[in-house]
Amino acid sequence: MTREQIRNDLISLLKEAREDWDDSAAITDETGLFLDLGFESIDAVGLGSALEQHFGKVLPFPEFMSRAKEEDLSDITVGRLLDFLEVNLAPATGGKLAHEA
Repeated sequence: MTREQIRNDLISLLKEAREDWDDSAAITDETGLFLDLGFESIDAVGLGSALEQHFGKVLPFPEFMSRAKEEDLSDITVGRLLDFLEVNLAPATGGKLAHEA
């Protein structure tokens, strides 16, 4: 899955999570979940669940959120979330070829 595909899926999920969000505003990698999109902590929890359901994979989303808090970030940007997803959605390479699995 390419970063662009992940971005498109993520933006769709963000729009679903914030139904009251102004659809005309563009979401970029610099868009903040909390400051720009108006997310609250409960929205982030729901987003984590929606991401897992959408991508069909358990993600370390709570750890991602905790790390952001520990780093004292003012907000979590879409770009940072994309980086997290790209790393965690990459196929695991355990040394086996696909046909051996």
